[in-house]
Amino acid sequence: MRFLRTVVLLPFLLVIGCSGNTTAAVETTAPAGERPGAVVVRYVSCGGMTCEGGDSMSVTADGRAVSLRDGELVVVPLPAAELRDLRAGLVESLAGREGTLDRTGGATDQPFAVVTVIDSGGKTHETRLEGTPSAEDEPIVAATGRLSKLTARIRSTGTPDVTAPITVTMYEDPSTRPIRQATWPEDITTPIEAATGGNFGTLTYRGGEATTLRAALGKAGDNVTVTAGGKTLIARWEAVLP
Repeated sequence: MRFLRTVVLLPFLLVIGCSGNTTAAVETTAPAGERPGAVVVRYVSCGGMTCEGGDSMSVTADGRAVSLRDGELVVVPLPAAELRDLRAGLVESLAGREGTLDRTGGATDQPFAVVTVIDSGGKTHETRLEGTPSAEDEPIVAATGRLSKLTARIRSTGTPDVTAPITVTMYEDPSTRPIRQATWPEDITTPIEAATGGNFGTLTYRGGEATTLRAALGKAGDNVTVTAGGKTLIARWEAVLP
């Protein structure tokens, strides 16, 4: 069963989810006045109606550059100087080009990219480029190219953060072939229960619950069979991109 991935972009909110056993440790410090875990750079690039196979990444004020690799959150620590240069460069590229740049010519299901950055003064800058870029969009294209390369770097060299929150999707679909049978922990609410019944639900888990579910369900992205509410359902999880 395939799901179209819906992206909701608000200032500092993106709703979009290599398995390992090592937690990334990043020894960096956020600039004065900024919360260490606050997202200061966000990038997403999608094709048509789905973001499957697209790019997505975030950078926090303390230099954690993160993306998803095979459903697991992976981290690359950025030196303070590199982060300052990245933010300043993106602010310059977006200057005078904020908002939505519609290059679709009225066509639907066009690819799009969104770049969001917070400058040193705390102001949010965001540009959404839809369709095929025009010559005047060169600064935005350069910015997306830079962020795409950073995303590739994170995915190729990043360290898995096995403490990251996870989102579990649970649904009923006889046509889906599960990897294996799993046992849902009795003391953890299922996504179906949280959705007040039905045959489909998603729920985000943090801390100890996320750790327990990782152990119970196995590798990120695997479809496993679980029994919940007297039904046989499919469950899968992926880490949450901050």
